[in-house]
Amino acid sequence: MLNKLHAPNLGLLLLRIALGACVIFHGIAKIKGGIGGVKGMLSGAGLPEFIGYGVYLGEFIAPIMIILGIFTRFASLILIGTCFTILYLAFSDNIFELLAKTGGLKAEIVYLYLGGAFCLLFSGGGKFVIKAD
Repeated sequence: MLNKLHAPNLGLLLLRIALGACVIFHGIAKIKGGIGGVKGMLSGAGLPEFIGYGVYLGEFIAPIMIILGIFTRFASLILIGTCFTILYLAFSDNIFELLAKTGGLKAEIVYLYLGGAFCLLFSGGGKFVIKAD
């Protein structure tokens, strides 16, 4: 029975939609509220603030590309870079810190985004894309 559910291209489409939809809301928040917080974290880490404008690429443009299937591997690579930057800036004190109430990782959402982005980097967007890799 489970063999009838073998539809890897549908699975990749659903992964693209879910991953892109979750990440894009972070980008929309940055568009609406600005990137002052990001610039502050960069400055605190001794990095130039202008790098903060890359958040629009990583949290808004790349998710759109992922959802639509436009150069999915490249967009996933951008998202991976964004996630590693977030881990460095926001969680570098302890990237595997556990939450006391739930026992989950403090940065677990970033790790989920990384997992999805790595899957798409290695597999591509599948059959249902606008522009294949």
